[in-house]
Amino acid sequence: MRPVKRLAIVYDDACGLCTGAKDWIRHQRPLVALEFVLAGSSETQKRFPQLPPGELAVVADTGEAWLGNHAWIVCLWALRDYRDLSVRLTSPLLLLMAREAFAVLSARRSALSKLLGLPSDRELEQELRKIAVPKCTR
Repeated sequence: MRPVKRLAIVYDDACGLCTGAKDWIRHQRPLVALEFVLAGSSETQKRFPQLPPGELAVVADTGEAWLGNHAWIVCLWALRDYRDLSVRLTSPLLLLMAREAFAVLSARRSALSKLLGLPSDRELEQELRKIAVPKCTR
């Protein structure tokens, strides 16, 4: 089996929690190349037709794919400061707890986004489009 060199992280740009997590990951030190792709986009559907819609997914350049809490653990595995934690989370007890925590957060991600004031990329784009840009008179 060849080593993972690149991960595609499929995220929901309509979810503030998801886009907040994407932004957080972008500010970490990666151990492998990371690419963020929009869930449900035609590009994503073409590249990864095997993925179920609406779920966090990570796909490696080796063809391996992870969903849900396993995808989140792989995201941590890809980061220099969180790789050890990701390995610990794969122990049977912690994996069960990670799965339950992920399920709770996922089921309430819209409400949590609003509660935490985390606008999604899509919401930010819509708000920016409402701003009238003054025309240059020169």
